[in-house]
Amino acid sequence: MTLTETRPETDPEHARAALPATDQSPAATWVPPTGLAGVLGTSDHTLIGRMYVLFAVMFSGLALGLGFLMSLEKTDISAVYGFFGDANELFQVFGLYRTTLILCGLVPLFLGLATAIIPKQLQATTVAYPRASAAAFWMWLIGAFTHLVATFAYGGLGSLQVGAAREASVELTVLSLGMVALGLLVGAGVILATLVTQRPAGMDLLQMPAFSWSMLVATGVWLLSLPVLLANLMIVWVDMRGVEALRFGASDAPFVQVSWAFDAPQVYAWTIPLLGIAAEVFTSAHRSRPKLFEPMAALVGVFGFLSFGAWAQSFFNDADLSAVDAHVVTDQVVFVAYGLGIALVVLAFLGWLAYNAVTSGQRPEISPQFGFVVLAGVLLTAAVLAGVLRVAGPALGVLREADAGLWAGFFDAMDDLSTSSLVTGMMNLAVLAGVLAGLAGLFHWAPRVLGGHMSEPLGFLAVLTLGGGALLYGLADVLAGFFDQPDRFFAGANLDAIDAVRFVEFLNVVGLMGVFAVVVGFVVVAVDLAFSVQAKGDG
Repeated sequence: MTLTETRPETDPEHARAALPATDQSPAATWVPPTGLAGVLGTSDHTLIGRMYVLFAVMFSGLALGLGFLMSLEKTDISAVYGFFGDANELFQVFGLYRTTLILCGLVPLFLGLATAIIPKQLQATTVAYPRASAAAFWMWLIGAFTHLVATFAYGGLGSLQVGAAREASVELTVLSLGMVALGLLVGAGVILATLVTQRPAGMDLLQMPAFSWSMLVATGVWLLSLPVLLANLMIVWVDMRGVEALRFGASDAPFVQVSWAFDAPQVYAWTIPLLGIAAEVFTSAHRSRPKLFEPMAALVGVFGFLSFGAWAQSFFNDADLSAVDAHVVTDQVVFVAYGLGIALVVLAFLGWLAYNAVTSGQRPEISPQFGFVVLAGVLLTAAVLAGVLRVAGPALGVLREADAGLWAGFFDAMDDLSTSSLVTGMMNLAVLAGVLAGLAGLFHWAPRVLGGHMSEPLGFLAVLTLGGGALLYGLADVLAGFFDQPDRFFAGANLDAIDAVRFVEFLNVVGLMGVFAVVVGFVVVAVDLAFSVQAKGDG
């Protein structure tokens, strides 16, 4: 018998008969608390999932607001610090944008949908460990708010100059980020345990719905990735509190130690549930059941395997393919193989969707969730193709060794891409693809998550603004990377190397328009959510 915290349904009369005679009066019957006390003490998986979703949308919108401010600075890249005071303030926002968008927005959005939906897909009464699920949510939420406060208190993940940040605030930033990661780790463990232990008799893993299968793969990868992130944060903490191995205040070492979580291939790991949501929404729009489910499940599994990137840590490993050290060469070969392999898997998955569309014989039912899924597929495809360019330099290392002089200019251009704004563009495309898929799942399962349908007109407006804006936002940085715009544009050292500065600034204006549209889209979604929650409360 599996030990969980899920209690079997019991007939109230039998339960009362089992009580001592003195406790069988109606006054002795326990009444669950309501209002704020009910929310704070709840272990209801639907309410927990709903709170995950609401706060994840809020944090995603906040992160993209920070992205708008950074894009505003890049419109005049030769004279940055118009809005921010100096490079260190920009660097703090640079790190906060990534941690908030991914660990406080995207991942909890998927966890919220999974917490609310998966028990229903498995015909279970609740998640495997409801109180652990509640504890994970509150741990994540408190850590997320603390992370914001610590960064704005002139903390952040390190600094660019000596004494440019408050040491106590940086320590609190590291501690709060660890709290966020630990909350997500526990939440992922609860979902994985639910998928393994709460299936009805006769349902094997490949008989689960596509979203449940994708969450099984995702939580497995997250349970391997998040402990490594916690280990990095522990190293940072020990170094800051002990011997000055990181030269606190003189370098950005804390951020560099965790930057692998926001770069290829790990950035794709946070988007794994996108594939499951796309499969369910796409086939539902065609009013058909998924065909060739096993090959699709295999593609999701391979995508998850190739997206695990905790080993690709540049802080401990100089990414130089020409180095003599054998393990460095091996790591780079694996890095290249992962980048190319993920692109092939995504293209194969798109082929699976096209096959199901053709064989269904039905025109798709156009809905906001269908629009979100289509645009999420476009964004993910653009992200993995940018990822191929991200690994292009190391991939062509053999030709460099053959004749470095002949190919020097070409290889230099490819190498520059790995430190250019293409990296940020790739991350934005991948993460926003995941966010759009999460919103597709929210519209698709709104009756189960929110208790009622969301507004279709507002949904279509959000599709246009979020989808179009995300494309402009991500592709502008990718294209600017070809003109040597550095990823850390605020550092100033490499700005002289930018080709066609005016054209790069034009691309940055396009990116600014894109992120503004994305922020507007999140406002639309927030209004739609508010109306939906209010309508449920009035009902």
